[in-house]
Amino acid sequence: MLSASAVALAMCGIIRYGDQFMNALGRSRTIGYVLEGVGVLTLAILVVATLALHLTRPPIPYAQQHTALGITVQARVEEILDEHQEVNSEGQVTVAQRMRVRILTKGPHYDEVVTVTYNGTGSVLSAVRFRPGARALIMISELPNNPQAPSDSGSRTVYQVADHVRLLPLALIAASFALLTIVIGRWQGVRALIGLAFSGLLIGAFILPQILAHRDPVMVTLVGTALLLAVTLYLIQGWNPPSHAALLGMIGSLALTGLLAIVWTDLARLTGFGSEETMFLQATGVTIPMRGLLLAGMILGTAGVLDDVVLAQTITVFELANADPTQRPRVLYTRGMRVGVAHLASMINTLVLAYASTALPLLILFYLYPEPWYLTINRELIAEEILRAVVGSVGLMLAVPLTTAIAAWVACHTQGGTGASQAIPSPSTQPIRQEPQ
Repeated sequence: MLSASAVALAMCGIIRYGDQFMNALGRSRTIGYVLEGVGVLTLAILVVATLALHLTRPPIPYAQQHTALGITVQARVEEILDEHQEVNSEGQVTVAQRMRVRILTKGPHYDEVVTVTYNGTGSVLSAVRFRPGARALIMISELPNNPQAPSDSGSRTVYQVADHVRLLPLALIAASFALLTIVIGRWQGVRALIGLAFSGLLIGAFILPQILAHRDPVMVTLVGTALLLAVTLYLIQGWNPPSHAALLGMIGSLALTGLLAIVWTDLARLTGFGSEETMFLQATGVTIPMRGLLLAGMILGTAGVLDDVVLAQTITVFELANADPTQRPRVLYTRGMRVGVAHLASMINTLVLAYASTALPLLILFYLYPEPWYLTINRELIAEEILRAVVGSVGLMLAVPLTTAIAAWVACHTQGGTGASQAIPSPSTQPIRQEPQ
């Protein structure tokens, strides 16, 4: 509540006294130079911080100590030898497929033909039933003949069916997505795909390794996410006043979201051990602060929706400024907030539904085994999901007035309110040609 009140007071101050301050500071051209300087300085700080964290990264202990218990290879199903069904004691129909497969992965087992068995319930196997010619992932392990005396009993090679090979369908789906993005978005779509690739690269090459190297997950995620948003923003929208205003709104909103996540997670006494994945992660021997990992996940999850809201709100304000360059910041802010509030309602609903969709099996499980509602929401796993949705929603609510205020301020002091026309062509700025009578 204190954070929200402080932001509200800051909004009022910007709208009430921002115009007088900007007039005292100088002409609109000076403001443009200041904004460009802020953009350059912000990018420079983010890049330097990212490089400093990356270059001083200590070795990852788990990467040095971990030894694989087996290898996973690709294989082609040559023949289905047998398939039968059984009913277990619980009444479930189990299906077993015994098949002959040929290993395709280069290595010591290349071109071997082995017999493997795949077991599953009828409902599961009906979706993943293997057929001749299908590709499968086979796990090959060396197990001792006598587990009680592994060094004296020798070993045996065990082949197990791990999963289907889905690389080709996934590649086709990804290609369809990229093609549709380019066809609809044209050059903007190409730049959006480049930004998407950069996002994946930054998460995989910077955020995850830094967290595994015992860096503070919250700080690493804040720096990485801010750099991610800045690069993708300028890549897609270009270097112009609307982008500068959007960047300021994104970074401010991201910082507020991180602050709220820290305060409310501590208030709710969450430890970060609510999900099974964290238990598995602890079992690997990796010493990561799970509470920090929970906070980092909240920040990263909010960033994607934050990007959409902040950019849409900034473009809206600059379009309003283009339509009437004589508007003062207070009027522009009021009109922009009307659009922002309408957009905000749908985005909060989208965010909550997204979190609910990931927890749908869990929600069904709680529905099947009812207990008092206060016990259900008190469980840490449920409390984590509730807090994710609430932190993200409040972050969006704070982002709308903050971004609208910044955009209104910038739009009214960059080239007489016409800065948006540099990046966002508007029909209202085009002269109307009158046809002869």
